[in-house]
Amino acid sequence: MKKHNSIYFALVIVLIVSQACSAGGTAPSTGGEQTSPLAATASSQEISSIDGPPGPETIDLKSSALYIQPNAPEYRFESTINYSGVDTTGVAKEVMSFMAFEFQTQPQPAQRLVLDNGFGESETTAIDDQVFMVVLAECSAFPDAGSQDLSAFMPDLQEEITGQALRVETGIDLNGFVTDKYELSSENLITDDELISAFVYVARSGGFISLFELQGRTKTDSQGLDPNQLADFTRVDTYIPAEDGSLDIATPAGCENQAGLAGEFPVMDGAIASSTGPEFVFYQIEKPAAEVAEFYRAEMPSRGWALTEDTIVERVETDSGSTGPVVTLVFTKDGKNFMVKVDGGGPVTGVTIKEK
Repeated sequence: MKKHNSIYFALVIVLIVSQACSAGGTAPSTGGEQTSPLAATASSQEISSIDGPPGPETIDLKSSALYIQPNAPEYRFESTINYSGVDTTGVAKEVMSFMAFEFQTQPQPAQRLVLDNGFGESETTAIDDQVFMVVLAECSAFPDAGSQDLSAFMPDLQEEITGQALRVETGIDLNGFVTDKYELSSENLITDDELISAFVYVARSGGFISLFELQGRTKTDSQGLDPNQLADFTRVDTYIPAEDGSLDIATPAGCENQAGLAGEFPVMDGAIASSTGPEFVFYQIEKPAAEVAEFYRAEMPSRGWALTEDTIVERVETDSGSTGPVVTLVFTKDGKNFMVKVDGGGPVTGVTIKEK
C-alpha cells in the first residue's frame, strides 16, 4: 500500500467508524420472528425444476464455501439494522443503520460503499487507484490513492457464527436464487447479545449464504440510544453475486468536473492523494516545503494574486508530536483572501488552499 493511503483511510474512519461499530456483531431487534420481504416460497414443482433437491439437513457454519465474499469476482452486499429502545431521557426511540457495498472486477476493478447511520449518507467509490468520497453532497477526490479494500468495513459473518445449523424450510425464492432456510441458536452466535431468532438462507446454486436474519436485544449508544438500557433490534444482511461487468460502478455524479479552486489555484505536477472541492484544494507531493512555497510565490502573481502574508514556522508542536517547517502564504485579489498552507512535516509535503 502506498504511504499516502493513510490520509484516505483517516478520512474514511472519521466518517464511518460509528456506523461500523453499530453494524458489527449481533446488533438490533423488534421481537417476534421476522419474515424477510426479499423472500418468497416457490412451489415444489418449480423448485425441483430449477435447482434440484433441497440442501443438507444440517450445515457447518464454519465452512468457507458458504461465504461468497471475497471469492466472488462481482457481488452486492446490504446490511440494515433497526433498533427500538429509549434515549438517555427515557423517551422511546427508533433508529436505523444501513450499509451497501458493491465489488466488481470488470470492466475495471472498482468498489462502492454507502453508509447511513441516521446522520446523513456518505458514499465512497474506489476505481483502480482513484477514490471519491461524497459526504453531505460534497465530493472529495483522491486521484492517486492506491489500491483500497472497502470490504474491510463490511460485517464479517464468518467470524460471527459457528457450529451446525438445522434446515427448517425449503424452496424459498430469494433475489433470483432458490434457497433453503436454516435456524441458528444462541450456541451458533459469537456474541453476548440476547437472541430472539436467527436464520441463514443458503442458495442451492453455488451453496452460499444469500441472507442472514437476526433478531435480539442488546445495549448500544447508537444514535443517542441509552447504552444502559436494552434495545430490541433486527438485522438483515443480503449477499448477491452478480454477473461480471453488470454492476458498472462509475464516478459519482457529484464528483464529475470537480475543479473547484483548482481552476484558480494551480496544483503542482506530481501531486498525490489530492482532494478537491468547490471551496478547497488539498494534496500531497514528494517535494520539500521550501520548493512548494517558492512555486506559489512565483506562480500566483502571474494570475493576478498579490502576496500579502508570508510566514515560516520551522517547527510546530501538535498533540501527536512536532511537525515543520510550515509555510503560510496569503494571496489577495478582488477583495478576497486565500491561504496556501504548506506543511513539510513528514515524508511528503501537504498543501492546503482555502479562503482565509
